[in-house]
Amino acid sequence: MGLAKGSLSIREAYAQAMAVTAPLGSVVSTTTAAIAYAGKAVVFATVLALIGSALWIYTLTRYSSKVASAGGYYTYGAAAWRKKTLAYYEAVIEVIAYSALNAVNALAIYLLIQTYSQIINVSIPDYVLYLFISLGLLYPTVISFTTHIRSLLGKIVSVSATLEVIMLYAMFIYAVATKGFNLSYFNPSGAPLSAIGTAMILSIVSISGAGASTYLGEESKVPRKTITLGMWLSLIIGGSAILAGTYGLVALWNGSLTSLENSNQPLIQELFAFGLPIVMLGLLMSINSLLASNIGTTVGSARVLFNLAREKAMPKLFEKTNKTQEPIIATMFVGILSALFSVFSIIITGSVQNAFNEISVVTSVFWLAGRIIDGFGVPVFYWRINSLSLPVLIIPVSATLINTTGVILSFQTPDVFQSLSILVILLSATVWYIIKARKGLAGTYVVDDNNELISIDEYIEKLKRERSIVRQT
Repeated sequence: MGLAKGSLSIREAYAQAMAVTAPLGSVVSTTTAAIAYAGKAVVFATVLALIGSALWIYTLTRYSSKVASAGGYYTYGAAAWRKKTLAYYEAVIEVIAYSALNAVNALAIYLLIQTYSQIINVSIPDYVLYLFISLGLLYPTVISFTTHIRSLLGKIVSVSATLEVIMLYAMFIYAVATKGFNLSYFNPSGAPLSAIGTAMILSIVSISGAGASTYLGEESKVPRKTITLGMWLSLIIGGSAILAGTYGLVALWNGSLTSLENSNQPLIQELFAFGLPIVMLGLLMSINSLLASNIGTTVGSARVLFNLAREKAMPKLFEKTNKTQEPIIATMFVGILSALFSVFSIIITGSVQNAFNEISVVTSVFWLAGRIIDGFGVPVFYWRINSLSLPVLIIPVSATLINTTGVILSFQTPDVFQSLSILVILLSATVWYIIKARKGLAGTYVVDDNNELISIDEYIEKLKRERSIVRQT
């Protein structure tokens, strides 16, 4: 049956981008992990992340304004480098990064509930807490293939994202109104460069979630315009909300800096100052945000697998869609992969908190590694279509250097979990490449403005002709 071609508008593209950006979920998930590294310098790191993300979205929209595909990022990389091996490994990195992020968000739900129960001095059995992890993995998986994507994003996710933004700005406004605007929070002093680098890439992963609308290229009306606008809207609205919420989180903290760094969930602790109803509202909205984030990442990674299967680089069963035109087998596979990340990380690291911190960094490094491929590829792609200009050369390279610097600054000797994860992933990917994917054509298919499949080589020739006509006129 295939995907629902040409059925989505700017609203759904924006919602998909905001789902993965998950402003409130990012504050209680990746921002909380970033605080553990950088303390109050997390505000400075978030500013850097917002700048880096803006440069990155510009970089990404250089692709999206020219190319549309269900494959998203890896198709962009393929359009630039024209290497199917590189396209395959980038696609694997995308699926792994999103699946790992699903695990991070599911573990964050556990920590939210645990922190809440500790503060109100109520004991919740461990098995109940683990059920919340299951909820964080199962609900996004099931709803992603049982609900048509137009309703899923246009009604469920878009409403949730709007409420998140309102809450984060309310935190910022309240913090400024009651404690004044404190410029010292934007000072990085006291935190080592490596800590700021780690905090920065954690925040970039969240804010750059705006790029997740790229996977809707085949299903969006006027895809090159719709996807591009959806990204910019999400960056501006979601990114600024994350910065505002991060500032409010630090400014409203009443304890010492050390206690802030050691808090599992500072947002929940702060909300108790406003009474139990506000705490419950914040808790429910935070959980909903994390669930929405997992919906967005599941939607994206399922389409990567669907597209790879169509290009004969993944099992054909990943092409199977249901009556709502969702890739059902690919979606379930992503859910299983996310569950494996959650289970094995807890077993190896010994606790949910340790697993949360470990996977957050692994996710960020994997994600940015893939983006380095795309970033350096923009000038190459524009050279291929005879459209290379100075901004298209300088800005993407600058954005990619920022991402690369963040990875380098955050680099530390891999521990057992990180080493084992990387080894198993790369080994499994390589074995499958040798068995199957090398015979396929990863990165081959894109869609034209009518959402019809076309080979990337044929499409590039079409772009060249368009460029020649523009020059002649």
